[in-house]
Amino acid sequence: MADLGGLRRRADLVGVFREPEFSPGRVDDDAAILEHTAEALAERGVRMQLGTVDTLRETTPRAVLAMCQSDASLTALDPHAPSVPVINTPNAIRNCHRVTTIERLRDTSVPFPATRIVATRGGPAHGEAAPCWIKRGDVHAMEPGDVTFAGDAETVAATLEAFAARGIARAALQAHVPGIVLKFYGVGNTFFRCYTDEAEPPTAIEALWHAARAGATRLGLEVWGGDVVVTPEGNAVLIDINDWPSFARCRTEAADAIASHVCDRLGITGDEVRAGA
Repeated sequence: MADLGGLRRRADLVGVFREPEFSPGRVDDDAAILEHTAEALAERGVRMQLGTVDTLRETTPRAVLAMCQSDASLTALDPHAPSVPVINTPNAIRNCHRVTTIERLRDTSVPFPATRIVATRGGPAHGEAAPCWIKRGDVHAMEPGDVTFAGDAETVAATLEAFAARGIARAALQAHVPGIVLKFYGVGNTFFRCYTDEAEPPTAIEALWHAARAGATRLGLEVWGGDVVVTPEGNAVLIDINDWPSFARCRTEAADAIASHVCDRLGITGDEVRAGA
């Protein structure tokens, strides 16, 4: 049985916010999911201290909920991952860097479009890739220009040139998949939500779940979100996935699902929480 009395003498968990530079225009949204999760955990008798990775110097948590993405923050998390649950692990977060994502999903059973990484400067023109989506090759999209549709060779060349001018050395060229795009959110094996502007999902939820979950499992993610395309034939194709989205469209229920997932990982049951209250 978990010693909840002992746990309450320190922070049960530490929640690490995403760094502002990785949340341009979305700092409050990204912070809100951790804040809502802290509230959901408090209802279960589990206290979470929120802050940066510096918080880990002040307390020894039972688990860490990590939204951070900087190299320095992930390095600070590395020593904790072998001994306590870190959700998501630093390596899983690194797997969401564009180059690594492509390497991890290529030649697997995950339904993922043909994608290659190219240099933005000094290489071939890559006009033959059109039509395609051009995405910055390091981290996830941080501003609108980070993901651009190129319908012809001229747009491919212009987009790569624009990336190079911004100091982005590599880009991903992802084959265009025609169909309807859906946004999805997931937690472990128990929570999945997807959203589309259509009147109803264009294919079975099970197919959407399978595509999204396959990608999350391959990258080692426990809390995840992204985009999937449903083709005219009804096939679900994963086109993007990332760690710890803001869950803006389902934040309250997602926070509750994350809290339940954390308690399951820690072996804290409802009976134990009631007994410790």
